[in-house]
Amino acid sequence: MADYTKSCVVLIFLMMAFLEGSMGAVYEVGDSAGWTDTGVDYEEWASTHTFKVGDTAVFNYDNDNNDVIQVTEQNYNACNSDDPIETFNTGKDKVDFTTPGSFYYICSFPNRCQDNKQKIEIKVSTSDNDTTPSPPSDTSPPPPGTNPTPPGKNPSPPGTNATPPGTCKRNSGTAASASSRPLNKHLGGLLVFASSALALYNLL
Repeated sequence: MADYTKSCVVLIFLMMAFLEGSMGAVYEVGDSAGWTDTGVDYEEWASTHTFKVGDTAVFNYDNDNNDVIQVTEQNYNACNSDDPIETFNTGKDKVDFTTPGSFYYICSFPNRCQDNKQKIEIKVSTSDNDTTPSPPSDTSPPPPGTNPTPPGKNPSPPGTNATPPGTCKRNSGTAASASSRPLNKHLGGLLVFASSALALYNLL
């Protein structure tokens, strides 16, 4: 019975460690200053933080004088909030990134975006856990007795391409310095859980 209890305890701790390790990082935009129109260079802030799929951005601000508007790249550059993708105005908004790409946010209050640069572009790259392999290339030699394509002959019908038009691999862009991402966050959690599990196992 004691061995069964020990096994259950260790299994529970291992499951908790796995769940903790799979969680994304949480970043407060602007750090302690939050989302404001003074004192923060959000372009510089974004360049020093590496966002991955599964991470979360938190916008903290006074919602009487600020808001967060997600817009297109064109409207971001023009500081135009007339056609928002999404509007946030609670004062403590969390944005979970589930897909890679560039995401654009501005403040719609007068002069905040245009004059005070209260705007931010967040670039999200693929998750560290995304290990989907690329499809293998067909490099096998032709069967014996077959002839290569005769000179002057096109192996595929005119006007066709191997890759369909408009299909491309998303470029995740250049990641920020690795030191800016809390890589030790998950490792530290795993070590804590493992140490606790071992200590509890020895006590039982």
